[in-house]
Amino acid sequence: MKTPLIDLVAESAEPLMILAVDASEDLAQLRRRCPQAEIHAVTPYEEIAAHTEIGRLGIHAHVLDWRRAPLPFAEETFDRILAPFAIESAYEPYDTLMALNRALKETGTLYTCYTNIRYHRVLAALRDGTFPVRGDRHLYAKPEVVRLLNDTLYKEIEFYAGEQDDDSAAGEAWIRAGFANVSSDLTTRTWLIRAARSTAAAANLKLFFSYEVRRETARLLHRIEFGIAPEESAAALRTLCAREGIFRVYLEDFAAEVCVHETRIRPVLDALFPKN
Repeated sequence: MKTPLIDLVAESAEPLMILAVDASEDLAQLRRRCPQAEIHAVTPYEEIAAHTEIGRLGIHAHVLDWRRAPLPFAEETFDRILAPFAIESAYEPYDTLMALNRALKETGTLYTCYTNIRYHRVLAALRDGTFPVRGDRHLYAKPEVVRLLNDTLYKEIEFYAGEQDDDSAAGEAWIRAGFANVSSDLTTRTWLIRAARSTAAAANLKLFFSYEVRRETARLLHRIEFGIAPEESAAALRTLCAREGIFRVYLEDFAAEVCVHETRIRPVLDALFPKN
């Protein structure tokens, strides 16, 4: 059973900003899924960048070895980044994931994948004294990948089986030897990853108002929460809500995300938005 990474990327008619890193095989399908997107493709190979198909698809090609050179984009440029096997092929995985994180918008998502070191054929090769992939690549188990993504500030990390054996009994010998097989890990050759820069709840909040408005809202809520000039802060919050069109449901959800003592904010919300 095989599911390609590109299948995780939802279709969209929005004018998204998308970055594809060493994903030349997926560019045509990516364009079909996101026809209005501005797509940038990074590749170390000039012949790929110069291919007529790239121009026909309306994709901006950038020739550089992304494992060595910094990405030529401003921070918070992209809604989506498609980077197959970036974790295992990067020279410095932590630095690479941080660079991709910085290139994502606050509501952006990274799509990547990796070869599973706990796949039964990989384990058998290691047991027999051979290394099943090139020496310039890293092999990971799922807990290591989770830790790496957490350390590089990704949220809501989701795993999907990419390439998986049809025969669920293929890993039974390893199970008998004491190996855990959660989510059929022993029979999964590749894992696909969807990692968001923000949680779904936080991402929804970030869609409505600018960073500056959200920062000021958080500052005033924290002042009210901890009793710092509460009347003055409540008045300033009222002015901000009126000027920017902040509504009660949004402010309630925002307070739930940023405040430790949410109940302290309730009286202020009731005063700002009286319920009929």
